[in-house]
Amino acid sequence: MSESTSSNSNSSDLERCLELLRPGTSDESKFIGLTLMSELLQISQDQDTMTRFFDNMDFPFLDRMMQIEESSVPSEAGVDATAIRSIAIDIMTCFSTHWELLIRKEFKDRVPTMLSLLSASDATENSKKILKMMVRISAYPQVSMILTNPGYQSSIVAHILDTFDIKGETHEDAVTVFKRTFLIIQQGFKQNPKIVLQITKDFLPTVMTKISKPFSVLSETHKPEILQMLTESVAYLPEQYMQQHVKDHTVETRNWARNLKSGLIQLLSTRQAPTTRDDCFKLIGFLLQRLGADWIFPEIPTTDTILAETRTKKKSSPATLVHSMESLSLTDAEIDKKFAALVVHLSCVEARVLMDEHADELSGTTTKKEGDDARQANIRKEQVLPLVYEILEVSIGYLVLVSEDDELLERGLFDAMALLKVQESLQAAFSAVLDYLLDLQTSKNGTPEKLVSNMNYLASMRILSVWLTEDDSLHAQAVALFPTLEEVVRLCKSKSSQKSLVRLLQPILDRFQELSLDD
Repeated sequence: MSESTSSNSNSSDLERCLELLRPGTSDESKFIGLTLMSELLQISQDQDTMTRFFDNMDFPFLDRMMQIEESSVPSEAGVDATAIRSIAIDIMTCFSTHWELLIRKEFKDRVPTMLSLLSASDATENSKKILKMMVRISAYPQVSMILTNPGYQSSIVAHILDTFDIKGETHEDAVTVFKRTFLIIQQGFKQNPKIVLQITKDFLPTVMTKISKPFSVLSETHKPEILQMLTESVAYLPEQYMQQHVKDHTVETRNWARNLKSGLIQLLSTRQAPTTRDDCFKLIGFLLQRLGADWIFPEIPTTDTILAETRTKKKSSPATLVHSMESLSLTDAEIDKKFAALVVHLSCVEARVLMDEHADELSGTTTKKEGDDARQANIRKEQVLPLVYEILEVSIGYLVLVSEDDELLERGLFDAMALLKVQESLQAAFSAVLDYLLDLQTSKNGTPEKLVSNMNYLASMRILSVWLTEDDSLHAQAVALFPTLEEVVRLCKSKSSQKSLVRLLQPILDRFQELSLDD
């Protein structure tokens, strides 16, 4: 057959197919049209052809075909229900390869139907194709916000949880869509906070509740994977966005926060891979930034209240809980106490471990890390350490606040003996921080020129100064840090590129100057 004859034949088949598919024709005609369309799409998927198909498609019929059961298939169709569902998904897949069609309402309206077909035991490739379409949707700002629909995300999360044991491409695509949705919210919130808050008003309570429930279950073996997903996703959410959601969904937030506490207690109380332990501290730190001190110390309503610099006393409100932590056989109050104690003590331990790692780097005794080990070492230095310091700062503030409020001490998370242990843990942690700083400033990296750009030095000096303001056990040794810090501040003041650091360093210098005078 010549090329022109073939082209004329295809054109004729296209017109016949369009005639069969148009709204108003019988279901039998549309069955035939769908079958013919799937054959034509094997030959050509150019934009003009796809647009003509799209414009003439009876989409409610296509919806029905994606969900058809065997009993509804006409005897003369020549194919079974599984084949018809696959043909319908194939057609949607072809439409999705053209972004002009992907963003149209008719395509978007088919998303809930497609997501309802996701199955961990899918013998066809329909689930794989559907999730590929969701990945494509997540890449286009014109349409990606629809993925924040709580119902859509519930289907995605359910598929993720159902496929942990088999993993594979569909599982990875579902995880990708889940994490990208949080990024989509971040990007949208930057451009129009009010609209995004309105559109996604039920997203966070629905999704966090659905994913936190299995995380809290003792028998759940995939906690580390769920933790990693949560850590990578929550990191995208702007603090203001999450705080508004917390304000609007108080009860739901308490419930999913308690589920997360339950799962974190289980992970922190058992031996885990180093990456999982790091993820625990990252999630705790991210939620501390977004939920405030109430996340760790539920008696205190705001982070500002608990920080050491703030002395305003506020009465706590009793926690009301819908869901109790039966999974750990603990009451809600016991969950709070156990979580707070674990977080504070293990953060102190982690700070000491991190200081040892930095000390080994200074001395050159550490083995050079490569690949994944090097990447994880950087994560610990750049992400875990700052978050651990934030946890320690809030813990210092809590210790001070309780010591000044007898009523809070009587009904608090810790009794007098437990508070003493917290203080001892903090003293050991800050002794390690001080030792690291003393070693650093006498090393080849201890010149003011190098220290001024060393984020670990700046962060460590800041958190140490907060501790020294409240505890005098390390004053005598800490005085040795003052001259170098003074040189660093002087250097910052002399260079226009470093002047922004003066605002951070001057209060720290003032605190150390007081120590010098006291000494």
